[in-house]
Order: sequence, then C-alpha cells, then structure tokens
Amino acid sequence: MMTKLREMSKLFLYLLVVAFLALMVLEWGADITGRSAQGNNIVGKINGHEITVEEYNQMLQNAYENERQRTGGELSDADMKRLQNEVWENIIQQILLQEQIKKMGIKVTKREIAYHSVHNPPQYFRNIPAFLTNGQFDINKYRQALQNPQVEQTVVSYVAQNLPFQKLLARITAAVMVTEEEVKDAYMRQSMRAKVEYVGAPLYKFSSKEVEVSEEEAKKYYEEHKDDFKVEEKRVLNYVLFSTAPTHEDTMRVYRLAEDILKEAKSGADFAKLADEYSEDPSVQTNHGDLGYFKRGDMDPAFEKAAFSGKPGDIIGPVKTRFGLHIIKIVDRKKEDGVEKVRASHILLRFNASASTVEDARDRADEFAQIAKESGFKVAADRLKYKIEKTPPFVKRNFIPGLGLMEGAVEWAFHAEKGEISDPFRAQTGYVVFEVAEIQLAGYRPFEEVKAICINRIKTEKRKQMARDYALKFADAVKS
Repeated sequence: MMTKLREMSKLFLYLLVVAFLALMVLEWGADITGRSAQGNNIVGKINGHEITVEEYNQMLQNAYENERQRTGGELSDADMKRLQNEVWENIIQQILLQEQIKKMGIKVTKREIAYHSVHNPPQYFRNIPAFLTNGQFDINKYRQALQNPQVEQTVVSYVAQNLPFQKLLARITAAVMVTEEEVKDAYMRQSMRAKVEYVGAPLYKFSSKEVEVSEEEAKKYYEEHKDDFKVEEKRVLNYVLFSTAPTHEDTMRVYRLAEDILKEAKSGADFAKLADEYSEDPSVQTNHGDLGYFKRGDMDPAFEKAAFSGKPGDIIGPVKTRFGLHIIKIVDRKKEDGVEKVRASHILLRFNASASTVEDARDRADEFAQIAKESGFKVAADRLKYKIEKTPPFVKRNFIPGLGLMEGAVEWAFHAEKGEISDPFRAQTGYVVFEVAEIQLAGYRPFEEVKAICINRIKTEKRKQMARDYALKFADAVKS
C-alpha cells in the first residue's frame, strides 16, 4: 500500500512540476521550450505536445463565448485574464492526464458510455436549468431530453471524452490510503520549526553579459538536445467555407412564426398545447413549457426582465435572448422568504438555418468541389467568386485551426497528396472543401532558428555553475 501511495505522490508531484513549467512558458516567456523564437507559431510545448497559437486562441474564443452565454453580458478585463489562465491550465491538465490514461491502459467501452449517459449523467448536465424541478436535478426530464438525437449525441460525446478521466481519478483515490503513523509524521514535519541562517547565491547576481558562448558550444548543445526541437508532421490547407448560418430570411421566418404563435396564444389557445407543438426547448416534452417558479438571477436577463414586468395571465413576446425567441405566459407571482418569484411558461423558437439554407450550402460545396477537381482549386474559386482561406500549419489532433473539431477532415488531410482536393466536409459553421497546400514532414527545427535559445540555455547553466562555485567557496571559508 505504501508503494502505491508513493507512486501516486510521484504522479501528483510530476503533474504539479510540469504544470508549473508550462505556466512559465505562457506567463513569463521563459525559454524552456523555445517559445520565444522569432516566427514561431507555438505558444507552448508540454512533454513534446506542441500547442499552436491558433489552437489556444480557438479554445480561448470558445471559453469567452461560453462565459458570455452563461452571464448574458460582456466580459471584463479581469474575466478575460481569468479565462486565459483557466484555458491554459485546462490544456496542461488534459495533455498530462491523457498521458497517464494511456500509460495506465485505461479504456472505456461503448456499454460503459451508454450506461453513464443514461444512469449517471455528468455534473455539467445536472446543472442545466431545463433538467431541474424545484431546483433539483430531475432524472426523468433528463432522460426525456435524451430522446432528442442531438441531445443524445452531445451527452454521449461528453461522457466518452470525460469517462477516462473519471476512471483515472478513481484509481488514484482508491490507491491513496494513509496510516495513523503517517498522519503523525506529517503533523511533526509541519509543526517542527528550526532557525537557520544562510547566505544565498541568487542567479540574478551573475549577469548573462559576463558569460560568453561560442558558436561551437551552441551547435554542440543543439546536437545533444535535438529532441527538444523536434517538430511533428503538419499540414497546411487551402479551403472554401460554405456557411450554414441562418440567413436574414431564416431569421425573419422565426419572427413571423413567433408573431403568429403570440396571436394564437392571446386569442385563448391552450398555451401548453402550443408549447408542445412549437417549442424547441428540449424540456417541453416533460414540462409542456412550464418553467416553475424562479427568482431574479435564475434566467437570462432579457427573459427575466420581461417575466418580472408582467402580471399573472399576461402573455408577452417575442423576447429575444441568446437562446432564441420566447413567448412567455406569466402564470403566478409570489413572495417566498422575502424573495419575489415568478412562475411562467414559455415557447422557445431557435434561430436555426432552414433546411433549404443547409441544402443550398451543401449544393454549392458539391458544385465547387467538382469544378475544382476538374479545373483547379484557385481557378474554380475565381470563376465562382469564392474566397480562399488558408490554415496555419497544424498537427494531427482532430482539430483544424479556425474551423474546430473535424476528425474526418484531419484524417483525410494526413493521407492526401499535395494538391489533392477533398469532397465537402461538415464543419460547425458550414460545409468546407479543402486543398492540401503544403505537407511539412516531421523533423527538427533548424539550428539557425533556435540558435538564440541554445545560447540562452547554455548561459543559464553557466550562471548556475558560477552561483554554485560562489556558494561552495563561501562554505569553505566558513568551515575554515
């Protein structure tokens, strides 16, 4: 048991130290991985895993957007700084934990994923308001929502990604058991104090200007530490995006439908039946639009403002929030423990692209891909007046900078030849046709590109040696 404890302690210490070093790379511009080299597109390297500026920025933008949706407002400078740190820390944790998952041979089966998706929902989904009844998670509402294929796909994907980490945590916590004697030892170590006098030899006292490094030394360091400058195989793609964002006509269609529903509701139609027929809130299948009682701060600000401005029986709308358009019926108002609450039902209409908009994007993508394969990518784009975008170099990680997660497209890109043109791929924001613009094979960054890094590292080692020599000389003088 003690052996397991020590192994787990080493694991935690390892994660802590590497996370600290990775944080130095981002926050202090430290020279540990060579991030500061000119023209470098790498924001950090963690155990050989390169994090590109584009990957980091994409994750950061996603975090910003999620936070805006959660709070319903703009982000302060402090919020943005906090999210920057959180995103970076999450990247570090994901990579380090994934390494441990692989090292420990942790796997999950489809049966496990299915079981947890239905019977043990992640905490993230337990906190979604649509799955709550009187402030408590309602498993029946959740399971009803799973009948929606889109909801089910989202949940299954989330569970599949997070279950390995849960298994890792379970193994670690199961292995860590502390005896009474160990508790006593820890207490003694923390409680005992000693007075120590010392003379330090801080590194800053030994200026790098005092240290000389020759070209030969730098080249030798480069050859001996070449793995530090290893780069993975990469691809650069040209692409044309055919957006599936809702058009103006799609948006106006939703507004017209909302006005029609509002008229029906105000003319006396059964609101619950209207919700069952029209609402796109997944919870409507179980609550028929009834949101129950809520207080200020529980809902989107625009929704809250409208709901608390009405009286029982009022039907209000359409109200626009980040979720879409709402038709709101005020059912009741009350005060509970001095807190004002409103009970309301709603009908949610989302701003989705119509089937014709999606189909049109797919048709245009198919047409472009066919012409591009016959005439050339640029020729086809010029002829059809489409804008060609270009990705930065990216590694094989299921992620394409600027477009998001596209596992199929990444697989294609790393098997295709230079100049090869793809069929349309579905992205988060539309359909995409790619051309392989550049293939960058795995290798090493050239010496000239990392020369300054090598010199700085050698200088640091020499300054450390100078500090050690100074400390030893002082110690000898004290002893004598």
